[in-house]
Amino acid sequence: MYGFIIPAKGMELLTGLLAGDTLTITRCMVGTGQVPAETQPTALTDLVAPIAQATSTQPLVHGKQVDFTIQYRNDLHGGLENGFYLREFGVFARDKSGAEVMIYYGNLGDYPQWVQPYTQGAVEVRSFPVAIGVSNAPTVILEYNADAFMTAEDVADYCTVVILPQFLDEARRLIAEHNADPAAHPYILGEVEQVKSRVALIELQYSTDVNGNPFRVTFENLDAVDVQGVWNQPAARIEF
Repeated sequence: MYGFIIPAKGMELLTGLLAGDTLTITRCMVGTGQVPAETQPTALTDLVAPIAQATSTQPLVHGKQVDFTIQYRNDLHGGLENGFYLREFGVFARDKSGAEVMIYYGNLGDYPQWVQPYTQGAVEVRSFPVAIGVSNAPTVILEYNADAFMTAEDVADYCTVVILPQFLDEARRLIAEHNADPAAHPYILGEVEQVKSRVALIELQYSTDVNGNPFRVTFENLDAVDVQGVWNQPAARIEF
């Protein structure tokens, strides 16, 4: 066998997801086993020969698909003491009863990957991209730390799928809050009031029949002026 399948128990869990449900991924495992010829891969509930727990990137939800990368490093959990041929890996999640179910199984068949023991700080990494289809777009959480090294593509996807929507939502909220604030843009409001005052003065000058000596009074300042009322300095006027 060379490929990747969703075991029957995992299929039951995934197809049972409804909108609003949370897909809780509990762990990722790697092992050395090969599926026996008489065993149906979809009947598996665990790895054939599990060796060690792996880690992953943070899952990303694209519509009805969950994408992440399983990663095994020989420096995990204190360092790998003995090398092994990595031939299989699996993803486990928690169902509604709280039980753990293997929802994804991969096997490298006749092409296992040798993992060197961790010596003298030499880190060896094995990465396996995973894509799982679900019945609805769920919220996905991990019950372990997403300690995998992220590639530039992983970072770009994370920023686009996770960070950008959060940034836009927060920006929309701040813009709406700003637009609803009557005291926003005080400089612009002051300029508008001045324009209104000047327009009103022009209308007064040209629409009023003045006999005698015309004069003009403004209240941009109150130098040598004695009036009763409230001085609206931004509008350059006296209000009663």
